[in-house]
Amino acid sequence: MSSLKHFAFADLYLGHPSLDDRYCALPGARVVPLPPDAALRQDCARLLAACRATLDALPDGAAEFRQEHGEAQYRVAVMPTPRGAMFVLRKLAGSIGSLAELGIPPAYVRRMLDPGLGGLFVIAGGPKMGKTTTACAMVKERLAAFGGVAVTAEVPAELPLEGAHGDGICYQTVGGRDTRGFIDRLRDSARWGAGMVLVHEIVEPRVAAEVLRASSEGRLVIATMVGEDPVRTLGRLHTMADAHLGQGAARALLADGLAGILHQRLPQAPEPVQAGQPRRLETEFLQLQGAPEARRLLRDGHFDQLRQAMQQQVNNLLRAPAGVFDLRERA
Repeated sequence: MSSLKHFAFADLYLGHPSLDDRYCALPGARVVPLPPDAALRQDCARLLAACRATLDALPDGAAEFRQEHGEAQYRVAVMPTPRGAMFVLRKLAGSIGSLAELGIPPAYVRRMLDPGLGGLFVIAGGPKMGKTTTACAMVKERLAAFGGVAVTAEVPAELPLEGAHGDGICYQTVGGRDTRGFIDRLRDSARWGAGMVLVHEIVEPRVAAEVLRASSEGRLVIATMVGEDPVRTLGRLHTMADAHLGQGAARALLADGLAGILHQRLPQAPEPVQAGQPRRLETEFLQLQGAPEARRLLRDGHFDQLRQAMQQQVNNLLRAPAGVFDLRERA
């Protein structure tokens, strides 16, 4: 090991005034001191200096930014401590793989790349479960397949999605940490002619409400969201939007505008010897297109009963002939 370029980690903790620099190899793994490698520690010191210089150039109160170092990009979160700021870094991918390469099942990929898909598509999961990676892969593949314009609202822009993909093109924008910035980007995207919008991520009632409004306008809105499973994620989305929209309005928008939800999870793997090995992605899926009963349950607020709709869709997959991936409701 000679530099950070060859050092695998999920999170890197740098710059605490009195504690050693640390890292965790995998999401949820133990946080341990850096290896006693002189070249690695020198590279970390250079990265720390670059982060401090970037933070000094940003407005006061900046909580997150993107940092380039060597041949890699990092997402940097600022952690204020009583003795000064330290940094929590996550290495960003240098390229965007396909949905299939990420481990999304073929039946789900088919629905995510349906040419008629419109409304809100949610990609959910716990922290550090690859939600943004999947969302960017979905945008990239849809642009390559169908063309058009996509716009993102991110803080910061994590993956290299900007540019041409087939006959389509993506413009990445930074919405700002404040809620107003995200809402402005969503509203501006219609004037910019974007048929597809990527929102990272839904964390606040006004953003939830605006995402639901945008999903009713015929565009495809792809948004990430933290959630334990599909049903709880939709319940949380409804609760947030309802706090801003008022009684009943959120349920109606959710029932009319939701296209589907993919929940993904990376199972915990042993560390650290397997840190460089790929892990199997576990996924759950709920499709709303061609699923009037699921929409009725959303409209009536019966979120718990959506689990039955999900199971019915899985049963349809199991009954379908080989090569046919039909998730629609059947009698």
